[in-house]
Amino acid sequence: MLDFKAVSPLIMFVLGLIYTPSLMAQTSAVNNSTETKFALVGGTLIDGSGGPPLQNAILLINGEYIEAIGQLGSLSIPANYTVISTEGRTMMPGLWDMHVHLLYAGHTNFPYWHRSYTDQFTDTIMPATALQLLQAGVTSTRDLGAPPESIFRIRQQIAANQIPGPTLYAAGPQLASPFPDWAQYYRRNISGTAMAAAEASALIELEADIFKISGAEQLSVADVRTVTDIAHSQGLLVTAHGRSDEEIEIGLAGGVDEFQHIGVASEEFPASVMRLIASHIDSGRQLYWTPTVGLQLRAGTPLEDLELLDDPENYLGLPAAIIADIQTSLISYDPDPVPQEIIRRKISQLQEAGVTLLVGTDGGLSGNPHAQAMWQEMLAWVNVLGIGPLQTIHAATGLPAQLMGVDELVGTLEPGMLADVIVVHGNPLQNMSVLQNPDMVFKQGRQF
Repeated sequence: MLDFKAVSPLIMFVLGLIYTPSLMAQTSAVNNSTETKFALVGGTLIDGSGGPPLQNAILLINGEYIEAIGQLGSLSIPANYTVISTEGRTMMPGLWDMHVHLLYAGHTNFPYWHRSYTDQFTDTIMPATALQLLQAGVTSTRDLGAPPESIFRIRQQIAANQIPGPTLYAAGPQLASPFPDWAQYYRRNISGTAMAAAEASALIELEADIFKISGAEQLSVADVRTVTDIAHSQGLLVTAHGRSDEEIEIGLAGGVDEFQHIGVASEEFPASVMRLIASHIDSGRQLYWTPTVGLQLRAGTPLEDLELLDDPENYLGLPAAIIADIQTSLISYDPDPVPQEIIRRKISQLQEAGVTLLVGTDGGLSGNPHAQAMWQEMLAWVNVLGIGPLQTIHAATGLPAQLMGVDELVGTLEPGMLADVIVVHGNPLQNMSVLQNPDMVFKQGRQF
């Protein structure tokens, strides 16, 4: 396990900042919290269902679970509960980031990163990025592309409480068409139905939680169908890149359940894509889409605040040499602006067709550190795409749990559910940026 007390001061020194006792308390609390009964009292409660907030709320946590929810004056607080005031704050479910890459930590050169640091993913980089996500209020996440020997071990360590991090649903390596040599660490070639069947079966043996296909425009429908048939036979979902119209058409014809990303090569989805989407939904199958547009919408525009890339939380848990390497690469970070009107139009097309949108960030990419990605994605949904705050929160809490088949355990705040709860200072329904620095994070009743 990482020694966070030792690592945090080192990070502060490297970044030229003053190390404060409050950060020491925050990081050491990851390991030292022993309380099991909490009463969160007085704030507003958003339950993640999409319904209206509850004012002057009380939320009782007993062990791993939510025991009761009520209001001041109507719900009594047992004497043996640790009372925490949430006045002026908002209680809400822990967030789900539906698209991250724990192997990345913001470096701008992917080939260099893989060749230099793959052997440090398991013991150094992934534990750090998992911690960064948890402290950002993300209590559940999906990793959609990583070396199997690293990501499945990290999943087990988090589940066993050996390292702090969100509940992790892992795809393992992406199933793809031929790729560059440097991408061999996190991709597997499924060109041809025999290879597709072999690689999909290998992921079943590794107990992957979901399958991820990328580069489908270079695959056949039969290749994709081979993967989806094997996944569906085991009750698993298949998601795929949707960066091009060709990827989407082959993916839909091959039976995928969800898409990632919004491409901007075309100004809108053509009629051929929309007909396939309509056919999918008309057949009684819901279609999910995680557009990951926060970085696209702000990169290279007046919305982008490059000062956030200097935030020490982006580097929590990483060794000094890796921090310096990432920061050196960011000197040349200068992404081209993306036409926002194209993304808005395509999101509108998906909404009008009845597609269910989910919040995911592609966290870990350059300019999109895990500590910042989620709140910036949700802010972009509200401020740029015009999606309502309650709907955005629902798409980052209740809906992801529903897709992953765990909505009876997590995703909403209800008695009997696991106590994945965050508390933020202010009201995200008025300003989503209050999610930037959660005051409290509870995962399965344990306060981090």
